[in-house]
Amino acid sequence: MQEPENLPESFKNIQHSLGSYIKQRQEATHIRRVLAAHLESTLNPDGQHPLPRPLSLMDASCNIESTPHGVRGLQKEYLRCVRTNITAGREYAQTCKAHQVKGQDHARASLGKDALGDPMEGFLGLVKQQQKHEVLCIIQDYVDVLSQKPTAAPEFLDLKEVLKDVESLPQVPPEVLRASGAQQRSGGVDLKDLVDQLEKSVLRAKLLLKREQRLLSKVKSEHENPPVNEAGRLQALGTARNELINWIEAELFRAGESSPDEDNLNTISSPEKKGTGCIDGQLATIQQQYSQYTKARQKLVLTVTGRLQHEFQIKLDEEPDLAVENLESRNVNETSHVVYPYLEELVAVANEQKAIIQLKSHLTINLAKQFKASNQCLERLAHESHLLPAYPMPTGSSHRKGPSLESSFGDEISKHEKPDSSRRARAWVYASESAANVMKEEILEKLEEGSMAIDETRQTMLELQRLLGQDTEVIGGDKDEDSSTQKDTTNSKDIWSIIDGSLGVIKQGDRAAA
Repeated sequence: MQEPENLPESFKNIQHSLGSYIKQRQEATHIRRVLAAHLESTLNPDGQHPLPRPLSLMDASCNIESTPHGVRGLQKEYLRCVRTNITAGREYAQTCKAHQVKGQDHARASLGKDALGDPMEGFLGLVKQQQKHEVLCIIQDYVDVLSQKPTAAPEFLDLKEVLKDVESLPQVPPEVLRASGAQQRSGGVDLKDLVDQLEKSVLRAKLLLKREQRLLSKVKSEHENPPVNEAGRLQALGTARNELINWIEAELFRAGESSPDEDNLNTISSPEKKGTGCIDGQLATIQQQYSQYTKARQKLVLTVTGRLQHEFQIKLDEEPDLAVENLESRNVNETSHVVYPYLEELVAVANEQKAIIQLKSHLTINLAKQFKASNQCLERLAHESHLLPAYPMPTGSSHRKGPSLESSFGDEISKHEKPDSSRRARAWVYASESAANVMKEEILEKLEEGSMAIDETRQTMLELQRLLGQDTEVIGGDKDEDSSTQKDTTNSKDIWSIIDGSLGVIKQGDRAAA
């Protein structure tokens, strides 16, 4: 807030003009009290005659006990009515106050009872009130519907038309009637108990009906599906066996013909089909052997069943009066006794064949994956390698000279292998062997050159030793009869040995020549 010295001149003038009207809180309160006392002493100096109020502002606090003197006519009647109105208002206020006090006391009492009572009772009471409210709403709806119908219509009071949409009530069981009659004889009728008993009887009847329906469906199913005898079981086993055989044959045929990967199909369809012929021949041989085995097994089963049927026909011709059920039971027993061990073995063999087929398919898939991965790796290495272009494998295959020579195991395997799986590996082997041979030849050549250089160096060293007079020879003398000693003589053959002892002769020759 700015200080008074810093205020503008206009604000200072306004503050100076309003200074007489601005007071502190205590001073303003004291002034109000003084003014109130002065007004009260002026209006009612004796304290006995209060200030008269207008008639239009009368309320319950006004006190009009008697009609003042000099008031007549309408004013007198108005004052009487005002006095009556004030009296009625006071009574109404007292009655309302008493009613409110009574309601509060009742609410407190009910709250106390509810707090002390069981909460379940309050919940049940609420549920009953809701049910009663629903019933009353339904009754009100029907009353509204009835109020909309014309009372002059002939079918208005017709029971058939009224009860047309109402469901027919079930018949009351005799037990309920007897119980209700006994209750009527014993005492008064309780409708709630009767309704409970009726609901129990209806529930019991529903349970009995469901049980009877269940028994009826069970009996019908037994009549429609008679128990399977041994002949039917044998026929079912035979059908299952045939289906299993057909499935195994189809799986074998599919495993023999199908290929696990498109790359393998491409390689097989290539012109180099040297190894596929043997594999196809082996598969055809295996399939033929298996077909012969299945035919023999079917003939065995047919022979056994035909013999039993023939015996059954002979017995039927000899004993026409014998019951059909006994013959069927005997036939079934004999057939099951004969065929059951074979069926067990066939099931075991079928399970083994199924396991073998699954194992074969698993191995085929794994081998195909490994084959594909190895081909990709070899292709990548072939593109990155500098060895294969330098030493390519010749395309022509080497032939054996002698016709009687037996082929090696590696040659047989290479014939049966697929072209892409073995040719690439053989190319790497051939390139590595060729590189090793070339390196070996180079090493041998270097060794020969080194040995020749060593010989030349040795000859040069001998010549240098001879020139320097360091060559010694051991001369073995002849053995005399009297002595067996050897003499070692040193023969110096250096360049200075020529003039050794002949220097004067050389000088004389030079002088003579001069």
